[in-house]
Amino acid sequence: MKGHVPTPEELADHIVTKLFRNNPPTKDDCILYPGCGTGPFVGAVHRYCDVNNLPVPKGVGIELNPEHLDKARENYSDRNVEFQQRDFLDEDILTSLSEFEYIVGNPPYIPIEGLDEEEKTDYKTRFETAEGRFDLFVLFFEQALNLLSPNGRLVFITPEKFEYTQTTAALRRILASNYVKEIEHVDENAFEGRVTFPTITVVENSNGGETRILTRDGAERQVSLPTDGSSWASTIRGGVPELESGVALGDVCKRISCGVATGADDIFVMEENEVPPQLEEWTFPTTSGRQLRINDGPDSGEVFISPYRKDGRLIPEDELGEFSEWAELHRGRLEDRSCYKKGNRVWYAWHENPPMQDILQPKLLCKDITEEPHFWKDNTGAVVPRHSVYYLIPKNNVDMSELLEYLNDPMAQAWLEANCQRAANGFLRMQSTVLKKLPVPEEFGETKQSTLPGIE
Repeated sequence: MKGHVPTPEELADHIVTKLFRNNPPTKDDCILYPGCGTGPFVGAVHRYCDVNNLPVPKGVGIELNPEHLDKARENYSDRNVEFQQRDFLDEDILTSLSEFEYIVGNPPYIPIEGLDEEEKTDYKTRFETAEGRFDLFVLFFEQALNLLSPNGRLVFITPEKFEYTQTTAALRRILASNYVKEIEHVDENAFEGRVTFPTITVVENSNGGETRILTRDGAERQVSLPTDGSSWASTIRGGVPELESGVALGDVCKRISCGVATGADDIFVMEENEVPPQLEEWTFPTTSGRQLRINDGPDSGEVFISPYRKDGRLIPEDELGEFSEWAELHRGRLEDRSCYKKGNRVWYAWHENPPMQDILQPKLLCKDITEEPHFWKDNTGAVVPRHSVYYLIPKNNVDMSELLEYLNDPMAQAWLEANCQRAANGFLRMQSTVLKKLPVPEEFGETKQSTLPGIE
């Protein structure tokens, strides 16, 4: 199976402890290891049963990769498990296998970009969870739950993003129709050399109550998860301030977007005092997310050397003049960018045409990845933000200073901290989809909406 990430032995033991806690196996029980790889969970199950003097349930291990399967058979040939070389997501899995009292695994992490068109079409036809830009681990959840016996228990370790992304709304509905007994957020470096933000989810095929949440900072709480497919983020993270409003930030802004990507900032970005005189007319002030924080605002002292007009149009090569002479010095590097190699960009163009008519006006700015949310104002409207910055263009009727004050208020910041995705080291990942749904005071909006927007 593509996307295989080996599970460390200590982590596998921890997961299996959750599988059998207050739920010991009997000699008649069966356990399924979907996408079993080289068999780390087989070993963990046998160690647990040996130490606790329990019978080992009869196992079935499903693995597509023949090399992994050969290793599993070599390691556990004398164990109570039948290994099958198959794709766990195949249609006939549900008809050829019976139900299992236990299911445990580490499903493969493969985003939709890693699938061919035939696979995408097949999965979207057969899986309720194959929505939008789905990941294979989401389909593993659905397939496995269909094989879980009444009162059976499933424990998977997966990325945490299923808790809040729009793409995984269907999975949240399916999980909530069972009993999500526990969700533990494991250390982000649990898999050596990878930052995955892993989550261990314990699900039972039964009616249940509240879910036990264990966070990475050691906190523990009991929560009632939403059942309608809406995001679990704020519930899992301990709630969110009640911002009474029917208006969201997206309603009061003309644009909320990520800054400009050139694919070669090392060439197009230059210290303002180092720009040759002949290139001064080709420059726009710029800032990165890091510089926003360091300078407490957009005045970075750096500029873009830009081949674009103020209306966002790329200047034709025969009109570039001295810019062309300078760019030719870097042509090899510029033609080495992916946007050029794919054949859809001119050699001196940026990754995308910047929407200059939107950008070149007063706006609010924030870092794309930040320890805590904070916003700054570009009063001049002259700054062209880089890709590590988000920019907000309020509508004409919105007082920008008042909106800035609100966005930097602890209540708004707490809402963002509860709803934003996490990046490495616990930092927040700001995204336009989340920013647009931040509730704002109704006086900022021209019309009042009937419901408070949810979160993706």
